[in-house]
Amino acid sequence: MPGPTRADPGAAECGTSALATGQRWPALVLLFSSSLWGISWWPLQRLGDAGVQGPALAMLTYGLVGACGLPLLWRQRAHWIGRPGLMLWMMFIGGWAAASFIIMLAIGDVVREMLLFYLAPAWSMIGARLLLAERIGARRALALAGALGGAFLVIRAGGPLRLDSLTVADWVALSSGLAFAGNNLTARIAGTVPVTSKVICTMLGCAALCALAMLLLHQSLPEPSAPAALGLIGFALLWTFAGTWTTSYGVTHLPAGRAALIILSELVVALASASIARAQLPSALEIVGSVLILAAAALDARQS
Repeated sequence: MPGPTRADPGAAECGTSALATGQRWPALVLLFSSSLWGISWWPLQRLGDAGVQGPALAMLTYGLVGACGLPLLWRQRAHWIGRPGLMLWMMFIGGWAAASFIIMLAIGDVVREMLLFYLAPAWSMIGARLLLAERIGARRALALAGALGGAFLVIRAGGPLRLDSLTVADWVALSSGLAFAGNNLTARIAGTVPVTSKVICTMLGCAALCALAMLLLHQSLPEPSAPAALGLIGFALLWTFAGTWTTSYGVTHLPAGRAALIILSELVVALASASIARAQLPSALEIVGSVLILAAAALDARQS
């Protein structure tokens, strides 16, 4: 028997409730993942204190998980084997996004570098306009201006606004956000490639780029102590594997705008935990800049 010809308010309410219930678990998973990445600076800095940092740290953690995922990547080859150029580009840009994120948190000031990294939504807007011909409306233009203005204040808080006032960690953070935005755009272009293949490809790219950097810098692999080796394995399992998988799960099962808003909790957790750890509040310029960047990212997420 056909249903009613006009909308049934009870059925609509039931459908909305079911949708909300269906999104509750992915939202909780994504919130967990974002909070986990928000405190990732702490184990990274502890590993750095133990003598494992920079490219070596990223190569060992991402390389370990990427190598374990090789059989799965090969099983899904039918989806990507005809697009080698795209996969190599994803390995390069996604690998650098992952490597530079770890390096910036290991060597820089957590608050400052996380804020500079979160310019990624601004770079995504610009990239989508240039590469995908997406229109930037008034709301997104406002978000872009807010993000860039916030970055100006954060950089200005570190001293006079000159290129030589930017530290190595600042440049790494800026490049990480830019690469993260580029990787997101590449992932959209490679829409038929499974998410798992994209993630494993990124991890292998991260390990390869870090190995190349160590070769060019004449760095050797560290010989970590037993506690540091356990810390490396723990970071690889909890952050690199579980953190990446839960993030992928959440963004796959949630609308883009809602996922982007939840991911903002990563920045909030990082700022709060770093401020508590150093028993010092950010400067006034950093606070205003962070508010502008957060508001810009939230505005862009709602637009999405």
